[in-house]
Amino acid sequence: MVNFESVTAQYFVYGILIACGLILLALGIQVGRWVAGTRYRGEIQKQQSDLFTTQSGFKKLYEVEIDTLKKQVAALVGENDTLTKRAEDYRRKAAGFGGLFNAASKKSDAMYALLLENESLEEALHKQNQKLTTERTDAVQESLRNIGYRRVLMSQLLNDNRIKEYVREIMDDDGRLPAPEKNEPAKLPAR
Repeated sequence: MVNFESVTAQYFVYGILIACGLILLALGIQVGRWVAGTRYRGEIQKQQSDLFTTQSGFKKLYEVEIDTLKKQVAALVGENDTLTKRAEDYRRKAAGFGGLFNAASKKSDAMYALLLENESLEEALHKQNQKLTTERTDAVQESLRNIGYRRVLMSQLLNDNRIKEYVREIMDDDGRLPAPEKNEPAKLPAR
């Protein structure tokens, strides 16, 4: 232990030591912040690069899917155009009965118009059949729900003690029940 000759010198030395301690503490805090900041910046950069890699991967996948879908749409549009032209040719051939009428005759034009009207009527009939099928399905489901509701209601009624007593009274009273019918075998006609 150090002995000081004067109290003032003692306070002076302790003051300098406390100041040095505070400076070292502040310096340690700053160094800690700097090290932590460097570490966090490194982690943030790593996460950003991972995120960028993932994001770019998704972007590439998205672009590939879009290109694939665009090619499929183009192919389907081309196929649709081809089929439409082919159907139009078949209509024209059918309207001309394979050459029985010349291509510019009124009968050929009338037959073509009838074919178009027939196709539109068949399409309307198909849509109506789909609608009716949906309505029938809905009606059957509603009927099944109603049957289930009635079954639950009947089971609740039959489980009620008052109803059970009433049925028991009716079963015990022979006068209220109709007499059982005798089913006799059919007689053979006389010869």
